[in-house]
Amino acid sequence: MNNFPVKYKYTLLLIFILLIGFILRFRISQDRYIHKWDERFHALVAKNLINHPLKPTLYEVPLLNYNYKNWYNNHIWMHKQPLPLWLIAGSYKIFGIKDVTTRLPSLLFSVLAIFITYLLGKGGFSKKVGILSAFFISVNGLIIEIGAGRIATDHYDILFLVFIELGILFAFLNAKNKSVLFAILSGAFVGFAVLTKWLPAFIVFPLHFVLLLNANSKKNEIIRFLGVSLLTCLIIAVPWQIYILINFPLEAKWEYFHQWLHLSTRLDEQPDDGWYHYLTNIRIKYSEIIYIPLIYLIYNLIKSKFRDYNLLLLFIWIFVPILFFSFAKTKMTGYILFISPALFITTAYFFFELKDKLLPGLTNKGLKLLSWILLVLIIALPIRYCYERTSFGLEKPRTETYCENYKTFQNKLPNKTLVLNVSHPIEFMFYNNCTAYTTDKIEKSDYNRIVSLGYKVLQLDTVQNSVNEVSF
Repeated sequence: MNNFPVKYKYTLLLIFILLIGFILRFRISQDRYIHKWDERFHALVAKNLINHPLKPTLYEVPLLNYNYKNWYNNHIWMHKQPLPLWLIAGSYKIFGIKDVTTRLPSLLFSVLAIFITYLLGKGGFSKKVGILSAFFISVNGLIIEIGAGRIATDHYDILFLVFIELGILFAFLNAKNKSVLFAILSGAFVGFAVLTKWLPAFIVFPLHFVLLLNANSKKNEIIRFLGVSLLTCLIIAVPWQIYILINFPLEAKWEYFHQWLHLSTRLDEQPDDGWYHYLTNIRIKYSEIIYIPLIYLIYNLIKSKFRDYNLLLLFIWIFVPILFFSFAKTKMTGYILFISPALFITTAYFFFELKDKLLPGLTNKGLKLLSWILLVLIIALPIRYCYERTSFGLEKPRTETYCENYKTFQNKLPNKTLVLNVSHPIEFMFYNNCTAYTTDKIEKSDYNRIVSLGYKVLQLDTVQNSVNEVSF
């Protein structure tokens, strides 16, 4: 193996890491039900989009009154930007409407993230850093579980992470090759990121600026490339915003306002454990010793008087989002997921700095021993964390009894049906083409109106797992 050409070693290592990453993601994505937060909502809206791609609906036919401000039971669903829903709808169209096909876009994009992280680590530092960074993202339990829909914000955060990475990758190529095409591609992926998780996508533009500085670009080049990139982003992202404001003004305006409420109000019963929430939690989500590579990053950046642009890029990519979201009242795990590649690259950079530069110069045996322990922990802790969250994919796919019961009604209900007394109506509507509500009673006036529309009104018997016709 020592005589094997170095380039092939790295290629084989990368293929192995991609394979491990794919197997882990594939195994965890096989759960036989759609998860409660937030996958069930994304799945149902995507299912409805198949028939009308430009009209996102949760309740396809809202037979009972609803509040358009309640994103979890309304009709026109503007709670999220549309791109991930379109991708999931495309998966349904090609492979059928199933639990697992909901996760297919995230599965593919999550594996792609491993490769892009390698390219970014390699481009900014070295192949070794790229390989180790790819390993970290391939086994990260949080990323694997989010891509499998098990954690809130699920597929949106995975796709957002990848679009951000692609925006940065093409910004890097733009700076290196001085090609307008790469500036356009960078801006396009920022636009896709906006159509995924809104304005945090703009983090790519300061990073693009840093990359252009690192390439000794002239002032007019920087203005031109960033201008082209921004214009491309706006061309892609703005038309949808105009469209929904014209066609669904009430829902669109409320959701734009709701986005800003995340900054000033604690929404959806999310924890509020202070501004340090994300700084505290990165040790849990990534590694207990993540702070050591981060401190080393800051130290070397200050030492270089902020002229090491590769380190500056990592610093901005990590700390600007953390700072911004730390002062937002609503805090969720996935909000800063897109900084993950930067954390992995920073950790890999520190690993090889310690192993190849700092360790050989140490004469104190105690410090040498501590350094070797630290090197082992940098590799071992992410593996342990992967096992804790995923069991390395050795467990059987999960299921839920209520979803299994709901599936038994598939293709058995009349086309125009209202089902009452359903504990999980979103899931019921995903598995069956009907309208469902939790309530077990409706007013006679509502009943007469619904029946006059040609609907049959049924009530779910949860004990017998059967439906009975309702009449007055």
